[in-house]
Amino acid sequence: QIFGLPGIGRYFVQGAINRDYTLVMGTVITYGSLIVLMNLVVDLVYGLMDPRVRYD
Repeated sequence: QIFGLPGIGRYFVQGAINRDYTLVMGTVITYGSLIVLMNLVVDLVYGLMDPRVRYD
């Protein structure tokens, strides 16, 4: 818990313990999507900030 607030990780662990596979799959897809999206944003911003990087 960060700042005393329950997070999605806690629900993920509870879902895994309780065999709630829908919750576990949803959490994995959410985290995976966020990672892919953030990676895309960082790559695009890096290309804008550094003129030596060119997209072919």
